[in-house]
Amino acid sequence: MVTWIEQQLDQLSRENARLLQRLADSERRFRVISQGVLRVQEAERGRISRELHDGVGQALTGLKLQLDVLEREAAAGASPLIARLGELKELTERTLNDVRALSHLLRPQMLDDLGLAPTLRWLTRTFEARARVPVTFEHEGLRERLDPDVEIIVFRVTQEALNNVAKYAEASHVHVGVTCGEARLTLSIEDDGTGFDAGAALRATGEDQGCGVRGMRDRVQLFGGTFALNSVPGHGTRIDVELSLTHADKSGASDTSREQGVVPDES
Repeated sequence: MVTWIEQQLDQLSRENARLLQRLADSERRFRVISQGVLRVQEAERGRISRELHDGVGQALTGLKLQLDVLEREAAAGASPLIARLGELKELTERTLNDVRALSHLLRPQMLDDLGLAPTLRWLTRTFEARARVPVTFEHEGLRERLDPDVEIIVFRVTQEALNNVAKYAEASHVHVGVTCGEARLTLSIEDDGTGFDAGAALRATGEDQGCGVRGMRDRVQLFGGTFALNSVPGHGTRIDVELSLTHADKSGASDTSREQGVVPDES
């Protein structure tokens, strides 16, 4: 009787081990597929960005130059068309600036050409001009070029966090910091705004997705990183991200990824 029970337990143990292995294999396959989807998405954003810049942007630039010529020619004869031409030129210039801004937000070419530090500097300055909120950007040990996956994750998380500050935080200052070591990169984004219920944001579903917080967390964890959100109503918000800079850690992301989730400051 004891032998039979031991055999059954051993069989159950082996079956559980097989099921756990199958689950781990499925999680690894899902992670690889999801990483591929994100890379394809970024590549498509890059293509659309180049099309906007090289196609629509160049066409609008040409139109603006032609309007400049017409405006000068009309001015010589004091034509009543001068005012209309001025309005058309102003509209063209605004549209051109909008197209350039959209192109950069979709996929900033400078991220591919110059690297992370110049791109984050541009992003924070653009945010300052748009939101009228001062930003301190600091980085330490940041190499000229990093793994493209790491660069785009840091850029997208910073971009989304700053968008949230502009929309909801009512902050008077934002700090963005990046520290790069031999094997790890850390990103911190902190504001002194109104704060929010961090737990509710991470549990949110539907179109809102917790103001994009879950999307940031999922993107980071998909590549084996850690994501921590600290926010309490009335006490500002801080996001901390840590990413591996070694390919070995990334390839084993499903085993090394750990979720920090919400670490609320109760003080």
